[in-house]
Amino acid sequence: MLKPGVEVAACKKDGDFANALEFVLPYEKFCCQLAEKIIRKSTDIFLIKDAGKIQGIFYFKEKSTLLCCLPKKKKKIAKSLSDFFCKKSIFALAGKRDYIDFLQKTLALSPKEKRTFFLMRHKKKLCCQTSSPLQKDLVACSKNDASKLMPLHTGFFKEEVLPAGKEIYLPSLLRDLEKLLEKQKMLALEKDGIFVAKVQTNASSKNFTQIGGVYTLPQHRSKGYAEFLTRTITTEICSQAKTPILFVRKENSPALSLYKKCGYKSYGSFCFLYC
Repeated sequence: MLKPGVEVAACKKDGDFANALEFVLPYEKFCCQLAEKIIRKSTDIFLIKDAGKIQGIFYFKEKSTLLCCLPKKKKKIAKSLSDFFCKKSIFALAGKRDYIDFLQKTLALSPKEKRTFFLMRHKKKLCCQTSSPLQKDLVACSKNDASKLMPLHTGFFKEEVLPAGKEIYLPSLLRDLEKLLEKQKMLALEKDGIFVAKVQTNASSKNFTQIGGVYTLPQHRSKGYAEFLTRTITTEICSQAKTPILFVRKENSPALSLYKKCGYKSYGSFCFLYC
């Protein structure tokens, strides 16, 4: 009897999601967003199986960023991925550097832009946040704050996310912000009725919570706002018995210094590729 070859199949049953999460956990710090989607039982999770055993996992949805966990880079896995994506359009890829390099080669992608980040992991049990006069300005944001947060959210998107040559479509960005506020935690500092700095969580999986979106309005920088917010949210995550992680662009020296000061250490490379 011939053994079944490599196949790509969508997660459908509870058992599929349980097996997917078990596979991802050893690589969880690089796959926090993917693991969160598995935990939430997203219908866009796909398993790569060889003779019934999981060899890789990815999240794919049209016009969304493809997330992947591809520790095994065999030719037959590459062939199955090439067949699956042959008539599909990919907006962007995000994942551990070697996963993205494998996908780029497999799918013969010519990226418009490729960004490399350090994965940074908090190395202390607690951030040891001390009392600060900024505490009185701290706001735990809700969906009702979306409009007030838009200048910060737009500024961050322009500086850290927007691909070269692309324009911002504000209604879409506002909708994304509202969804983020519904699912994740966002903290902001308010001065004279204006939000001047923010930080947020991007995903939370079994053992890790990823933070991001750290941004201060240009006219309010160099006042310790980003450090205060980073320490505050890090302390909150640690109190929940999870390890905070984040990604920072390799060329962003000020951010690297800030996060090291807050107790983070570099562990490896993460990549974001715009197709």
